[in-house]
Amino acid sequence: MIAIAAATLACGSGAMYREQRLDQPVPTASGPPPPLADDPHTTVEHLSTDLDSRRDALGLSRPQVKAIDACEPVCAIDVPPDLPTHDHLCVVGEGSACAANCVQADGACDDAAKICDIAKKDSIEAWLATRCREATATCLDARPKCCGCGS
Repeated sequence: MIAIAAATLACGSGAMYREQRLDQPVPTASGPPPPLADDPHTTVEHLSTDLDSRRDALGLSRPQVKAIDACEPVCAIDVPPDLPTHDHLCVVGEGSACAANCVQADGACDDAAKICDIAKKDSIEAWLATRCREATATCLDARPKCCGCGS
């Protein structure tokens, strides 16, 4: 009984836990904290960078989309079309160049869908709505590079 009481007292007092001491001071952070992995802005920036690369691969120029300044009360969010290769009206041409175009066009439309899904979740932010509009326009511009390839 005395041994149990002594063990309880030792555990409760923290005698069994050894605190580590830091030999060096912890450096303080400078600047803003890094973005979180699930931050919508960071995700949209990564998707937009990917979309820029796909646009370049297809020889497309950046779409001229008017920026949305404010959303009152919420932004109208575009719904990008399906992937070109999933459209029954899309006739893909023969050859590796057409196949490569379709991969890029499908990727552009997939990026657009992801960007617009993020914009729908935060439908009051104009920046996200504008990015969705740009991505949708790129998807629409990319479709003929796949579906009209070789004709």
